[in-house]
Amino acid sequence: MIWFYSVLTAFIAFCLGALFLCYDTIIDLLFGGGKEATIARLNKPLEGSIFSGQKMTKDMKEGVEPILLSWENADASYLPARTDKTFRAMQENTIRILQKYGLRRMIRVSAVTMENQGKPNNFISWNDGGRQWREGSATATALEQYINAQGQVVHRNYYRNARLAIRQSRNIKSSDLIREKERRKQGKKGKTEFYKEESVQKCFSCGAEIEIHGAEEVCPFCGRPVFANYFDWQTQDFVFEKVKVSRSLTSVIPFLVMTFLTTFLLMLPFGSSIDEDPVFSLILVAFGLVAGIVITMALIIAWESFFGKKKTMKKVVRFYENLFRSSILEELWNRSDREHTLDLWLGDIKYNKVTNTEEESLIEASVLVGTRTVDDNGNIGYSEKKTKLLMARARYPQRMKAKVEMFQNKSCPSCGVPFLPDEKGNCSYCGYSLQVDNSKWKIREVIA
Repeated sequence: MIWFYSVLTAFIAFCLGALFLCYDTIIDLLFGGGKEATIARLNKPLEGSIFSGQKMTKDMKEGVEPILLSWENADASYLPARTDKTFRAMQENTIRILQKYGLRRMIRVSAVTMENQGKPNNFISWNDGGRQWREGSATATALEQYINAQGQVVHRNYYRNARLAIRQSRNIKSSDLIREKERRKQGKKGKTEFYKEESVQKCFSCGAEIEIHGAEEVCPFCGRPVFANYFDWQTQDFVFEKVKVSRSLTSVIPFLVMTFLTTFLLMLPFGSSIDEDPVFSLILVAFGLVAGIVITMALIIAWESFFGKKKTMKKVVRFYENLFRSSILEELWNRSDREHTLDLWLGDIKYNKVTNTEEESLIEASVLVGTRTVDDNGNIGYSEKKTKLLMARARYPQRMKAKVEMFQNKSCPSCGVPFLPDEKGNCSYCGYSLQVDNSKWKIREVIA
């Protein structure tokens, strides 16, 4: 009977975990109606914007909608004014391919649920590498359609549970970062909203106050451009993908194992009582269920603190995860078939191993790479593949380790004479500072 009750408790814990992770999908399956009815509802003409009537924050709408409109109209002018260089190149390439095949990529959503509830604007934010970062994500029922010039649907994907996520960043002044660190040291809670007041600036020509809505605004009084690039959010990447329940369920497996072991050890001293008293056995099952879940969560937290990603990445000097992610995306994009790649994005990154030499830091990482492609006949394809990469970067970024070798046969960009650095790394003739940046990661090897 001990085995029976232990297995029963573990199964209940597994089901509770699965229910917690996938409750949206389960509710949709039970009460969301049939697939065809949902598609018909999503295909109705829009009344307003793409997200009209949906529970999505203003910042999320303003970040995501221009990207979806650029796909739907095959027009790069809809893209946000401020974007990462690689991200813009990818989006412009997507639009070029859509135009080549006379296609429009239209996405409609319903039942939008914002994640990160309780966070400002439902965005999680952090400071990393001299920049402020934020990420917003939402789940929704989605319909993705590729429509030709005749208005016919040539390819359709229906996602009962899709994820839309946007990552943005902006520069932060060093002085503001120092003040924010000091504020946190004093135990003050909450997030500082940097440069909220900078949305209004004075025109450098006539002095009029102008509200800035993007990277550039034209003064309505004198016609001079007013820039706010330093303070404006820059779109780093955007992900639209199907949420796989099977992948989510794997994270529930620890509950199955630990709850079984906890309940079994809890019942072992009461072997004879269990057979005689079912009520007492059920009480032990309840204790085992609670204890198993608590122990599982504690072990997950302990593993992450002492052996997980945070501990592992401390071995790398000045490691910034977002720079690492953007470097991988840039490297994979440079290696991709741009004539047939519609979309490229990254899923979760798992850090397997860190190796440091005197010159380099090496990271072996596994990343889920998603790709949308189009063949020569205009047929749309989709694939996801877990790829193991060996990434390399200078161990000490921005350090000049061999000045003579580095500047050999190079001319100063300022005065044109052969570059001979002084003790500060500047041109010894005119003082020009040649900046060295080895912070980007490069693919050393694609392992699998």
